Amino acid sequence: MALQIRADQIRLADAFTFSGATSVPTPSQAAHAATKAYVDAQIADPFSGGDGIVIDASGNPDVIAVDLATNAGLKFTSNKLDVKVKSESGGTITKDADGLYIADSAISSAKLAGSIANAKLANSTISGKALGANLDNLVAGQGLAMGGNYNGSAGQTMDLNLDGSTLAKSASGVKVADGGVGATQLAADSVGVDKISFSFEYDVFAGDGSATAFALGNTAYDAAGIMVTLNGQMLKRVSSSPAAGEFLPTTSNVTIGGAARDSNDEIMAIYLN
Repeated sequence: MALQIRADQIRLADAFTFSGATSVPTPSQAAHAATKAYVDAQIADPFSGGDGIVIDASGNPDVIAVDLATNAGLKFTSNKLDVKVKSESGGTITKDADGLYIADSAISSAKLAGSIANAKLANSTISGKALGANLDNLVAGQGLAMGGNYNGSAGQTMDLNLDGSTLAKSASGVKVADGGVGATQLAADSVGVDKISFSFEYDVFAGDGSATAFALGNTAYDAAGIMVTLNGQMLKRVSSSPAAGEFLPTTSNVTIGGAARDSNDEIMAIYLN
C-alpha cells in the first residue's frame, strides 16, 4: 500500500534546495504551478520605437509616446495628435475641414521621378497611343521625301521630292524651272490669250542716207517673228547678208539690205515683245 502524505501533516521549517531535475506538468488551471516554458511564452519580445515613436524604459511602467522632438510633422492640438502641414493657407500641402490635400500647381516635374505609372493617369494615351510608346510609322508618299521612316523616337526631315528640271525650289518656294514647261506638258488649247503676257510692238525708222541697221525700241520675244516693211512693202527675212529687198533680224535690231535709205524712206518693224 502506497504511503500517503497530506499537506496538513507536513510543516517545513527551513528552505529546501533540490538538486537534480524537477518538473511539473504544463499548467492548465489558475492554481497550477507555472513551468519556465509557459512563463517565457507569456512575456512579449522586447520592442523599440520606430519613426515618430519613442519608448522611455527608465521608469515602471515603460512609457510609449509620440516623438515630437525628431518628427516636426506632428503636433498636439486640443489633446489630439495632429499633422503639421507646410502651409495651412496655401503652398505645397494645405488642409481644410475635409483633411489634407495637395495645392494646385504644387507638384512640379522636379518633384516627380518616374513615380506615376500610366495606369494612374486619367488620360494615359495620345491619339490612342500609350504614353511612352512610339507613334505609328510615317513614310513619305508621292512628291515627298524623308530620310527614313518616322515613328516619333527621332527627328526626321520631310522635303519635297522634285526632279529639278521641271519643278525646282529655292528659299522663296517652289517654282517651275526655266524651260521646265514644254509642248508635251501643255494640252491642246490649255493656255488662253488672257494668260499670255505678249504685246505687239512696232517701231518706225527714218533713213538718214547712211544707216542700214536700226535698234528696236523693245526686245523682241523671237527674232523669227519680226516683220519689216519699207515704204509699205514687206521685206524678206534672211539669216545672213541681206540684199536689196531683204532684212536680217535679231531680238534687238534689224538690218536692211541694199543701199542706205534717205529721209524720204519709212522703215517699220513689227514684233512681239
